Amino acid sequence: RDRVQKALKDGRLKFGEKPKQQIKIDEDPLQISDASYVESVECLMVDAMDLSGGAQLVSIPENEYYEKMKVVYPGAEEELIDFLQRCKLNKSEVMLCP
Repeated sequence: RDRVQKALKDGRLKFGEKPKQQIKIDEDPLQISDASYVESVECLMVDAMDLSGGAQLVSIPENEYYEKMKVVYPGAEEELIDFLQRCKLNKSEVMLCP
């Protein structure tokens, strides 16, 4: 190893020049070929009521509230397909949120 280093320093040993190979590029690497854009059609909807015209909110008993919620939300043991079928039969809109 020392002899090789000394020969390099003295100029008696030289490395040959290798030609650099050109890099071949088939297409633009920065070009985005696949992009998806989805425009939202509906978003959160809120029904607002005007209570200034004499209309009043009515308080309902707690047990009646839970009975009404059973219709709106799927049960713990209820399959999703059964819930969706029930909503379809009641002609009610369904929204699935993550």
